[in-house]
Amino acid sequence: MSPTVVLVTGANRGIGYEIVKALIQSPLPYKIFLAARDPSKGQAAASSLQPLINPLTAANNQTSISVVQLDVSSPESIQAAAEQVRQEAGRLDVLVNNAGIVDQSSDPLLRLRNTLEINTIGPFAVTQAFKPLLKIQPEGEGEEQPKVKRIIHVSSGLGSIGERLNPKGAYYGLGAPEYRMSKAALNMLAACDAYELRDDGVKVFAYDPEFVATSLTGTPEERRKMGALEPSVSAESCLEIIEGKRDAETNKFLSIRGKDWPW
Repeated sequence: MSPTVVLVTGANRGIGYEIVKALIQSPLPYKIFLAARDPSKGQAAASSLQPLINPLTAANNQTSISVVQLDVSSPESIQAAAEQVRQEAGRLDVLVNNAGIVDQSSDPLLRLRNTLEINTIGPFAVTQAFKPLLKIQPEGEGEEQPKVKRIIHVSSGLGSIGERLNPKGAYYGLGAPEYRMSKAALNMLAACDAYELRDDGVKVFAYDPEFVATSLTGTPEERRKMGALEPSVSAESCLEIIEGKRDAETNKFLSIRGKDWPW
């Protein structure tokens, strides 16, 4: 079995880091591109993860980590990242659009522009750049079935329009209109990608990792006190999608533990 080639954006910390960690600890082989805006932080993350690679896949470098400099707001950076993946792997099997922000600018319009740039336009640009690589199958696979390709857009339950209007919803009293708008638009991107790639063997998912103890806003400790999940819990759930355990749910807005949200 050839290693599954995976690229995770925003992977030097938080959920992205934990997704890479879950991949390297899996008994299945992966060639992982750890994408980070700051390559030095990406290298530090990769170095800390290297000793944790599952011994079953460490032999003969079946599982490996490569650092990719990728700023989702820079077309030049995105194209360079796609070229690096093409040269090193020749294809891409799974794209995880994880990078995202909660902008805290005082001006609401600036907040919206900044948030859409990273949370919506960035994933669109990254996906467009990597679609040609997602359509390439491994060479020399003989009579094996083609690899199922996947795109995972890391969204949020805050992007559910149905839940925004549900007085009994968990997030009903929470504002954050800019963030909500960016994730609702990301969900539409997932739906559009699913339609466009329906005949190319690419399964597309909108995925909510739920409220997680990261530094997206505040500190992990503050978020834990508010009931946030550990990033590793969300990462293990994302791994289920990467490994095909939720392939039957491609037309749903997925969350962890088998749950899904209304669009």
